[in-house]
Amino acid sequence: MSDGQRGADGREVSAAAADRALGVVRGYAARDAAAVTRALARVGEAERQQTYAVLGGLLRSTLALVELTGRELRTGEVVRLADEVAAAAPTAYEFTVTQAVRAWASGDREAFRSAHADDPLGDLHVTAVLVVLLGLALWGRETFLDTLRAYEEVTRTLGVPPDA
Repeated sequence: MSDGQRGADGREVSAAAADRALGVVRGYAARDAAAVTRALARVGEAERQQTYAVLGGLLRSTLALVELTGRELRTGEVVRLADEVAAAAPTAYEFTVTQAVRAWASGDREAFRSAHADDPLGDLHVTAVLVVLLGLALWGRETFLDTLRAYEEVTRTLGVPPDA
């Protein structure tokens, strides 16, 4: 992602934020707890907001693809995937993530919000896990990881003029 790109809120989103967002999503998708932890290590408030903007964009895009494909997600499938994916979360967030996703899957918006309310880092974990479980439901693990690699390549070329 180029340094001059704008997030959904219009603020500039850095390449580092895109790297963090993709790193945490890739870590969860690969079931790599160390990668999840590394991706969000030493994230301050500004970095958290930028990373959340990128994750929010990934979530919106993935939800749109779910809708476009007409893929029906069953609550049991979402819960199973959430439990599997959340196992890579730092211990302090595993329960929060699974509770939030279970609430989301059952349509309980209040319980979804309260599961990670007042915890900005929890927001990042919950959003990343939602992106991953939707991606896994759509494509499976290997294709989803390939899709993330392609997305990363595309974001790195944005803002770079094509060769004339």
